[in-house]
Amino acid sequence: MSNLKATYGRNPAILHKEVDGEIFLIDDIQGKIHALDAMAGGIWRLLEQPTTVYEIVATFSAAFPDRKTKDLRRHISRFLDDMQHKNLAVCVTTPEH
Repeated sequence: MSNLKATYGRNPAILHKEVDGEIFLIDDIQGKIHALDAMAGGIWRLLEQPTTVYEIVATFSAAFPDRKTKDLRRHISRFLDDMQHKNLAVCVTTPEH
C-alpha cells in the first residue's frame, strides 16, 4: 500500500484529454487509453502538482465527510499503486524513516 507521506505525481510521458468532463489517459508507449471515473479523475487532477496520499485523503475527506477516512485512504492508496503499476503516476519522493 502507498506510503501516506510519499509524494506522487503524474508521469509526464502520459497524455491526458478531457472530453465532456471525462478524463482519458493516453499511454503512447504501451498503446493504451485509460478512462477515469469521477474519483480517479479527481485524483488525477490533484496529481497535477506533486502531492502526498495524506493530502489527497484530506481533500476527499473534506469533499465527502460521510465516507470513512480509512476507507478513502485504502481506496486512494490502491488506486495510486495501480497507477504506478500501469506507469501512469510516479512516486516523486519517499520520506526517510
